[in-house]
Amino acid sequence: MEYSRIEKILASLFVLFLLIASINFLRELENIPKRPDYNYYQEKYGINTLLENQTRLMGLDRELFQDYQKTKDVLTEAERVYLFKREEYRVALENGNVTEDLKNEYVKAKEEYEKAYFQYLGAKSAYEKIHNQLEELNSKIQELSMRASTEYTRAYQAYRLKVLALKLLFALPIFILSFLLLKRYKNIYTLSMISYSSLLLIYLLLSVIWDTIQIIGLSLFGAFATLLALYYIRREYFKPERVYKRRVAQNKCYNCGFPIKEDYLHCPNCGTPLKEKCEHCGALKPIHLQFCPYCGQ
Repeated sequence: MEYSRIEKILASLFVLFLLIASINFLRELENIPKRPDYNYYQEKYGINTLLENQTRLMGLDRELFQDYQKTKDVLTEAERVYLFKREEYRVALENGNVTEDLKNEYVKAKEEYEKAYFQYLGAKSAYEKIHNQLEELNSKIQELSMRASTEYTRAYQAYRLKVLALKLLFALPIFILSFLLLKRYKNIYTLSMISYSSLLLIYLLLSVIWDTIQIIGLSLFGAFATLLALYYIRREYFKPERVYKRRVAQNKCYNCGFPIKEDYLHCPNCGTPLKEKCEHCGALKPIHLQFCPYCGQ
């Protein structure tokens, strides 16, 4: 049955509007099952509290590390002064010209060095203690986060299966009904319905592939679809019969594509016969034409 262009346009618009409405409805179905919340699993394993402690310890760790570095620098300088004064004092003792000022300087340098050394040990001990606590806390947070992530992943997969089941419960009956109607009534309305339901299922398939493996899955699907399209185009558009007719219409040899004239009986390039006798009128007509241009048979 032939249909006018306006009927085909209206049928296409009908399919488009139904698809838009159905896709929006499918998205609304995602809100019916309860979507798992990752924060719930973080709270369940006490990760949020541990993260707060981690932030506090990280700040304290930075401060103590800075203090530790400062005491280390002070100790290095105090040690340099002490070693210099000690050597100076030793040389004076050996030469017998020790003065009270030199002795006091040596004693003061030694006391400053010992004081810096004990401050360094205290800062180092405090920093290492907090740093070890932070590392233990990081390990605990990582372990609990893996447990929470595993449990959340299982819950999310169950949620996706529920959503997919709801979407299929909506899309499959429409497709089955459209298919049954098409078998019974072959007209533009049933064709529109089967097109709509098929496109809806394709959308569902693509969305499932995208949610499952995203870019990789979509790329594989696109590559497979492209190969199928290329195979179909190659099979249909480049059939020998189609190629022959196209070349004959362009005044070319149907076999090699070399330009020819109407009165040529053989191709000057490959020698292939170009004319054959019509079975009805006996006129010479180009080979591979479905109807004779002289008698129409």
